[in-house]
Amino acid sequence: MKRLFHYEHSVVSYLRFGRGKQIMVAFHGYGQSGEAYLYFEPVLAERFTVIAIDFFFHGESEWREGRDFTREDMRDIVFGIAAQEKLAAHKFTVCSFSMGARMARSLVQTFPARIDRFVLLSPPTFAFNKFLNFSTNTPLGLALFRYFIRHNDVLLSWVKRLHQAKILNRAVYLFSSKFMVNRERLQRVFDTWYAQRKLRTNYAEFARLLDQHQIEVILISGINDAITPPAAMVRYVKRLHKHRIFLVEQKHQLQTEAGLRIFEVLFGVEGKGE
Repeated sequence: MKRLFHYEHSVVSYLRFGRGKQIMVAFHGYGQSGEAYLYFEPVLAERFTVIAIDFFFHGESEWREGRDFTREDMRDIVFGIAAQEKLAAHKFTVCSFSMGARMARSLVQTFPARIDRFVLLSPPTFAFNKFLNFSTNTPLGLALFRYFIRHNDVLLSWVKRLHQAKILNRAVYLFSSKFMVNRERLQRVFDTWYAQRKLRTNYAEFARLLDQHQIEVILISGINDAITPPAAMVRYVKRLHKHRIFLVEQKHQLQTEAGLRIFEVLFGVEGKGE
C-alpha cells in the first residue's frame, strides 16, 4: 500500500513491504515507481523491511520547496520515514536501479557509517552523469534544455540524425525518443533531472568513502544493456575493497528472472549475504 510522508511543504510517496529485521531503502528508475520492487518481494520479505521511495514527479512525490533538493534533504526524508514507520536499525542496505543511483549515492554520502551494502542495478554511465550535470547545472545546458522543451520536434530530429550517423545505437535512440514525442514528457524529464541537479558525486572521493566505511558494493548489470553499458562501472567497482559483481544476460531492465535469482542468492533466507 502506498504511503505518504510530508516533508516541509513537499510530499514523498513510498511503498513499504516485507517483515524482516533488516532495512532496505530502494530507489527506482525513470518512469517507474517504488512498486517496481514488489517483483522481488518473494525473496526479500523474510529478511528485509523494504522502503521503496518514489522520485519527485513520480508516484505522488512532489518537491514544492522553491529551492534545490540536497543530499541533506534526502537524509532527513529517509530518517523521517523511518520514524513514521517506527523502524529502528543500526545499519541500512541501499538499493537503486538506473537513474535511482543518483538519489542512492546522495544517501550513502550523508551517513556512510549507517550503510552496510550499496546495491547498484544497471547504474547510469559516467558519461550520462556528466551530460545530466551539464544539462541542469550550466547556463548553456539549461538554455538548450528549455529550448528543446519548446521545440521537441527539433530535438527528435537531431536524435534521429545521430542514430542514422551511428553515433547513437538503436537502443538509446528508441529509449530517448519516447521521452521526446511531446512537450509534456520532455518537461517531466527536465523536472526530474532538475530536482536532483545538486546530488552530484565526485567518484574518486566516493570510492574512498565506500572503502573507509567498509561498505559492500554489489553491482548487477546486463551484458546486453545498451542504455547503461556496464564496462566502465565494472572497472570502478573492481577497485573497491568490498565488492561483488554480477553480469547477466539481460538488457536495461529491473524486473528479470536473472535479477530475482541473484537477489535470492544474496538476500534469501538461505542466501549467502550474511
